[in-house]
Amino acid sequence: MSTWNFRVALLAAATVMVLAGCTTAPEDATLASASAGLEQPDITVAAVPSTDLAGLYVAQDNGLFAQEGLHVTIKKIPGSQAVIAAQLKGQVDISGGAYVAYIAAQAAGARFRILAEASTLRPGTKVLVTAADSHITTVAGLVGKKIGINAPNSLGILLISALLQENGISPKKVDFVPDHQGFPAMPGHLQQGEWDAAFLAEPYVTKGEEDYGDQVLADLDQGAMMNFPIDGYVATQAWVEKHPKTAAAFVRAIEEGQAIAESDTNAVQAAMAVSDQLTPVVTAVMALPGFPTSPVDEERMQRTAEAMLQFGMLGPQYHTEVEQGTLVKSMIGPTP
Repeated sequence: MSTWNFRVALLAAATVMVLAGCTTAPEDATLASASAGLEQPDITVAAVPSTDLAGLYVAQDNGLFAQEGLHVTIKKIPGSQAVIAAQLKGQVDISGGAYVAYIAAQAAGARFRILAEASTLRPGTKVLVTAADSHITTVAGLVGKKIGINAPNSLGILLISALLQENGISPKKVDFVPDHQGFPAMPGHLQQGEWDAAFLAEPYVTKGEEDYGDQVLADLDQGAMMNFPIDGYVATQAWVEKHPKTAAAFVRAIEEGQAIAESDTNAVQAAMAVSDQLTPVVTAVMALPGFPTSPVDEERMQRTAEAMLQFGMLGPQYHTEVEQGTLVKSMIGPTP
């Protein structure tokens, strides 16, 4: 290369570097400025892997947390019950999962705050499935059988109990068996014959159908459980009081993620494909829940508490607290 050409190359490279620096510096400065006012810019969110929390994955993929100055690490868990102890010890900042476990913990004396809603039940999003070669073809056929669920004392028990009762069957006539690996492992375990039926959430309903030919025995979005509140984003009240600006930033990002998830199916499909390594065959047909975009709705939360009381997931000693609404009110504070 001639000396002149070499100098031209150097000048061009230097120009590119300067332009690149000019492009990224304002962005970095904006993020640094957003983080400056937060008590804790780096947070860990424990989440059950399902489409119910698509708003979280959409917010992450679209940089909505970063815009608020947050660096969010998502830790996958099998169910809400599995992370409550860690949250109370301060090992997890926020969790995304079913309200059932948190309402039970609140009644027992823990202090949690529901920061934002994540999802509500819609057709096909929570179902009971059987293996392709199962002889069980009706809900009545579940009597005396084992049903796999993703966690003990969970939403699955509540929804299935309601289904059984509406079909004239006592929930005590089935055996609920938790799978401590959660939804991702459950289609395979059903195939191996560990239970007679399984409670699944999307996208694992579709994965079970695609991988093993699982059959949907009953959609749980029916009767008294239609549009039932499923999951939310929860922190301890102590954490919220110590990190009010961080909590507020998280809520703002989640609300944007929820709005995108509710209006843009393609965004949900793309986010779930990344988070759970799903193929287009699954994401194109998986059912999606509702994604509430408003502040936490007390009436929706009250439905969960009353159903838990009805099916014995809250003891009779909590009857007054549930019926007066004070249990739910203790979990819903002012918007951070």
